Amino acid sequence: MSLFLRLYRITAIILWSAIAALLTLPYQLIGGWKGIKNISRFTCLWNKGIAKIIGLHVKISGKIPDVPGGLVVSNHISYIDIVTHGSTLPLRYSPKSDILKWPVLGWYMGLSRPIWTNRRSKKASRKTLRDFTKTMKKGMYLIVYPEGTSTDGKSGILPFKSTSFEAAITGNIPIIPVITRYKQRPGEPTVAWYGDMTLLPHVWQMLKLPSIEAEVKFLPIILPDRKPRKELASYVHDMMEREYA
Repeated sequence: MSLFLRLYRITAIILWSAIAALLTLPYQLIGGWKGIKNISRFTCLWNKGIAKIIGLHVKISGKIPDVPGGLVVSNHISYIDIVTHGSTLPLRYSPKSDILKWPVLGWYMGLSRPIWTNRRSKKASRKTLRDFTKTMKKGMYLIVYPEGTSTDGKSGILPFKSTSFEAAITGNIPIIPVITRYKQRPGEPTVAWYGDMTLLPHVWQMLKLPSIEAEVKFLPIILPDRKPRKELASYVHDMMEREYA
């Protein structure tokens, strides 16, 4: 039965992704900020479909932001976070450029017109920050995972890297902290993908789960208030850490 469920889900994901890619095609051709904004809405629709296919149920608490654009900051547990958060808000992503090499997901992330980040290049990092600020000034939500890596979800939140907060300070853009958790039933594999876990075997295990229960809690919006970026990153981290604990 689990093999049938996995095969069904893989097939459904491929078909739905192909349909979603065709729907975004006109906006891929249009280009510009209008195209990017519309693609973020279609990406939200795609994520809702993927969530339904894999049995992902997202419980939302707190107040969903009503500001026109902002920096969404979340703890990072799994690649499934992309679907969890993307089915909640129309987001623009900021994935590491290494993800381009991932099968299927890397290809689709490229269609979503993300801002690829390359921490190995200072020149690329400066351009990334400019793109961050422009994106949010255009009224879009940009999501970042400032821990810099995913964790087991049990050991608190890692210290935040402060680079992405510079974009919020530059544009005086609101920061939207988000706490993300997944429920794990006894005997089931963990949703968390971290450490030296290999991607494809982990995905294969996830596809057999009857359902995945996620909790997304929106915390009060934080304004940069001209804080230095490291101080701001630490302030947001500590607020989220207290809530997480």
